[in-house]
Parts: sequence; structure tokens; C-alpha cells
Amino acid sequence: MSESNTQVRGAFKDTRKFRPELHGVRGLAIFLVVMFHIIGNGTVSGGIDVFLAITGFLAIPSLMRRTGDGWYIGLAARFSGLIRRLLIPLLPVALFVGIAGTYLIPLSEQPQLFSELRASILFYENWELVNSQLEYEAAGPETSPLQHIWSTSIQGQFHVAMTFVVMLVAFLAVKAGRSKKGALIAVLSLLTIASFWWATIDTSTSQASAYFSTASRAWELTLPGILGLIVSDLKISRWVRGIMSWVGLGLIVSCGFVVDGANLFPGPAALWPILGICLVLAAGETRTSWGADRLLVTWPFQKVGDISYSLYLWHWPFLIFALQVTGLERVDLPTGIAVIAASFIAGALGKYIFEDRVANWSFAFPHPRRALATGVATGVVSALLATGAIATSNTKLNDAIDSYRDSMTLADHPGAGAMVAPDYVEIEPMQYLPDRSIGRNDYGWNIEVHLENECIQRTTSSSTIACEHPTANEGPLVIMVGSSHTGQWSDPIGDLAERYGWDLVLYEKSGCVFTQDPEVNSAGLLVTGSCEKWNDSMLDVIEERQPDLVITTGTSRLGNDPEQITDGMIEAITAVEDMGIPVYLFRENLYRTDDIAECLAASVGDQVNECGQPREMFYDPDIDANGVPYSPENVRMFDTSKYTCNETECFGIVGNVSVLRDANHLSATFANSAIPFIEEDMTDFIPELFTNPVDVAASGSSDSDG
Repeated sequence: MSESNTQVRGAFKDTRKFRPELHGVRGLAIFLVVMFHIIGNGTVSGGIDVFLAITGFLAIPSLMRRTGDGWYIGLAARFSGLIRRLLIPLLPVALFVGIAGTYLIPLSEQPQLFSELRASILFYENWELVNSQLEYEAAGPETSPLQHIWSTSIQGQFHVAMTFVVMLVAFLAVKAGRSKKGALIAVLSLLTIASFWWATIDTSTSQASAYFSTASRAWELTLPGILGLIVSDLKISRWVRGIMSWVGLGLIVSCGFVVDGANLFPGPAALWPILGICLVLAAGETRTSWGADRLLVTWPFQKVGDISYSLYLWHWPFLIFALQVTGLERVDLPTGIAVIAASFIAGALGKYIFEDRVANWSFAFPHPRRALATGVATGVVSALLATGAIATSNTKLNDAIDSYRDSMTLADHPGAGAMVAPDYVEIEPMQYLPDRSIGRNDYGWNIEVHLENECIQRTTSSSTIACEHPTANEGPLVIMVGSSHTGQWSDPIGDLAERYGWDLVLYEKSGCVFTQDPEVNSAGLLVTGSCEKWNDSMLDVIEERQPDLVITTGTSRLGNDPEQITDGMIEAITAVEDMGIPVYLFRENLYRTDDIAECLAASVGDQVNECGQPREMFYDPDIDANGVPYSPENVRMFDTSKYTCNETECFGIVGNVSVLRDANHLSATFANSAIPFIEEDMTDFIPELFTNPVDVAASGSSDSDG
């Protein structure tokens, strides 16, 4: 047997610099992303994880080569290249989103849109999403058209951070007379272990923020980066390479069908696509007639790989704006085909115009230093324009809210009162308020206070920080405690606190019901580790402060439909009751189903109560019949369902008022429409808090005169 045949049949090293099968798997990954996002209603395919892995696989060996015989990397050439490759193709997308968003996105959502626009241009969109508490959402009309830029931001952050990591490791290795490659592999191994460990913890305790976290995602880049450093040294037989290539490809393609990435990534479940791409990359050129690389180097995969970055940038905004225009919650087949076609056309044009030509324009980018200066200046100007758009949209939104409040009349928009109005009272149907343009900003004083001085605890925090009512700060102490479904009642309780002279404080933690249920519980209630700790601390706070009244939610849908009362919720309420403190509860509210959302979009104001859904979707018949298991002398629950539902249906519009401001929170307008009924019920329950009404007008006048 000849030497050449032995090399073909036996084990060999793949030392090629250009790997066409890598380009093909990049095309496959973006194709999966686009198809799952558009046809699969925004579900996670694992393709983005493949993208991140390829970034690490290519970037880290490239950085090592840039150090040459020393340790320094030319920063001007490095960063100007990143700007031309990542920022320039992004800018036309940002411009399109900014212009289209002005006309298609509700006014209440535009300040957030332009904040994300600035974050995208400066490559911190993933942290903007975390800070604004946006979970990864399947594609819908209320989803951010820039949500997908989280992964591009992580790539940008990785490129910058890893440049300095490689230089530092190379510098220390050169000084110590050690192998730079070996030292870098050791450091990357430690980073991979640390990031994977943190991803496992972060995903189990706060998956919504972990999904976008650079620290939790880093292992998806560093692990393939290690492979990139050693792949040319791997001596593997062609048969093993062929099997590896198909197993890897199978893992990549199957990921979106068998793994719930939206709820499990970037934890251990993300090993599915990452190991898949690592197997394909390690297999490389199989030198077989049947290896997966033979498929990946074909024309379709290569061409989609060519336009992969621009295709990724354009497809998501097209999808979200298509949903905005059509009013659909999910794309139908004709709309999906149109979005796919538009995305591929825009991707091809983006590649041709911006990636290949503008990014290589010799006048703007003649040499690395000039290119870096041009790129930085372009990014800064774009970010400043986005900042101006934030200010302008906030001004327009505040003006619209003021106009809405001036025009709102109780007689035309009675809200909760419509459900209990006697038959002889006629309410004329009108267009519901607040409309979509300002609906999301129809929140209570708790959000306004939080925006000025953060007091609402996010999903990862367990600090017991109070949001204090801006004016009701003297008198009997009333503590509101729980999740945002307690906080949504802050306005009506704040109104009573002002009128009857209470000291009102709110302890709110996102997604955390007031309960003693542990993180793992038989009821299926969603309780994170930080929530469990926060609730334990809140009982200590309540015992120490000894309020005259505690207000929280009495039932919950977190992790369960319809509502439920868990043993831990009963335990928490009983613990407060045992302190001799009365407890006032609010029953869970309905949420915005797809049918309600479509009805709201189509409403023409011809019904007072509209957009009904079956009552049993939201409310437990046993609780309807038997109430809550507490002593009626010490615990009272306000039955929200009485003001949003009849015996068979619950409504998205009640009394010409939109019940919800988003997917599952009451609008402040609707909550405030229930003030007379809350006041009547609370007066009967705890009359001593209502014996000393305050002359609010006189008090305000006195303050202003002073």
C-alpha cells in the first residue's frame, strides 16, 4: 500500500487554515435560527449557540497568531476590524428599526426601543435587556425588534475582553519562558469551568437574566476556543471523523426540536448544540464520501453562510414589524413566507453593500488608525442620535399621558364599576382607555419611585429595600409585600393612604410571591433561591416594624393555571397573623391570552365589556365557593374576579377600560377604578384605619403657600 493511501485511510491531522465546512455549518445555523424564529414562533433553535461557538473557535487562535513571537496585539488593527465587521452592517438595521419603530411601535414602548437602539450600537444590548427585566420572548407584536442583538453584543464584548486576556497571558508566558499556547489553554480551561459553573447556578436561580448574561454565556465561546487551539494537532481517522461529523450535525439540527432552550439555556442543556458544533469542527475534513462535511460544503450552505450575519441582523425586525402591521400574535404561512423572502433579500444586500463595500471603503478606512477613528466616531454619533430619540420619545409620551388624564372621565370609562352597576345604569360603549400608545406606561407610583431610585428588587436580589410613597409617609404603618402583582395595586392603596393619613411602604420583588414555599416545592410554585431568602427576611422586617396592616396577594398563577393557594402562602400569611397583624389580600387577576390580544387590536369601541375568555382559565371554582382558608377576623381578600368577570367569562375590557397594561399586570386606570370598592371593603375589615380622613387639598395648599 502506498504512503499516500495510508495517510488517506489512516488517522491524520487536519491543518487547513480555511475550513469550508465551518462556513457551511454557519449557514446551517443561521437557517435554523431564521426558520425557528419565523415559522416556529420565535422558539430557540440552538443556532445562536452555534454562532457563539464558531466565534470562539476562530477568534482565540487568531488572537494567538497576532501575538507573533511576543505578546502585543496591534489594537488599532484589531478593533478597527471589529468595528468594520460587526458595527457597519448593524447601522442600517438600527436606522431602519428607529424609523419604522417611530410609526409602528406604541408610544409607550418607544423610550425602551431607543434605549435598546443605543445599547445595540454600543454592544451592551444583552445587559440592557437584563436591566429592563425583559425575558427572552417568543416572537410577538410586543417583543422588542432588537432583542436578537443580545448575542451580537456578547460577541463584541468577548472580542474586546479576549484581546486583553490573550495579551496578558502571552506577556506572562513570555516573561516566564513558558509556552503561550499551553498557558492560554490553562487559563481558558479555568474560565470555561467557572463560566459553566456560574451558568448552571444562574440558570437555576434566575434563568431570565442568565439567558443574556455574558458571564453565563462565556463558556460557549471559550470551550470551542480551546478546541480551536488544538484542532490542528488532533490525529483522527477518517471513519471516526465521518461519524463525529454526522453525530455533531444531528445534535445541531435536533436541538430546537428536543431542548427547550428558551427556559434551559445557557445551563447544562446548552451542551447539546455546543458539543454538536465542537464535534463538527473537530471532525473537519473527513476525507470520506459520506461525511457530513460533504453536505456542508455544497452551494446552498455556503451561500447562506456568506450572508449569515446580515441575514441574522435583518430577519428579527422584519418579523416583529410584520406582526405589528398585521395585528397577528403569530405569523401565518403567507406572512411567514414574505418575512423569510424579505430577510434573505435584505441579508444579501447587507452583505453586498455594507459588509463587502462600505466596511472596506478606502476613503473612510484607509489604514487601521484612521479606520478606528472613523468607526468610533460613527458609533458615538449614532449613539448620541439614539440618546436624543430617547429624550424626544419620553417627552412625547409624557405629553400624551397628561392629555389622557385630562380627558379621562369616570362616567364614560367606569372600569370596575361597570361589572357591579345596577341594570338601570346605562353605560355608553366607547373606545377603551388607555389605548396601546400609552398602555404600557399606565403604572402606579411604585414604578415612578423605582425609576428615580431603584427600590424594586430584581429576580436575583434578596435585599429588603422599601419603596416609600412620595407623600403618604406619616401615620399608621401599612406595608405592601410581594411580587409585581402586589405592586400593581400601589395606586389605589396610595390614594387611600393619602386620604386617610397612612405611612405606606412597598416591598416588591419581581416574580416573588409572598410565601414560605421552598425553591423546590410540590405545588409547582415558581420560587427562586433569592425569593426564598427574601421572603424569610421579609417576615423579620414585618415582625420588627409591626405595621398596622400588611397587604399582599392571596392567590397566584406563578407556575400554575388557574390560580392556586399553596401551603407556603398559607404559612406566610399565618405567620403575619400570629404577630397580631391583620392581612389584606388581593386575588390574582386574569392575563392576556392570544385571543384577548387579538380582540384588543380589533376593538372598535362598540361594547362596554369586551374580549371575554372562559372564567375557569383564570379562577379556581373551589376558591370561588369556599374563599381563602384564614380567620375572617384577621384576613380579608378582595375578590378581583368580581370586577373583571361574570359567572362564565372574564374580560380584557371592562367599563371601556383596558384591564391590563401588558401581558399580566393590571393597568393603573383599571386598578384605580376599583378604589371605591376597595375602600368599602377595607373599611369594613379594619375600620380603625379610616377614622381620620386627611384634607388632602388643604394640606397641598398649605404646603404650596409655605
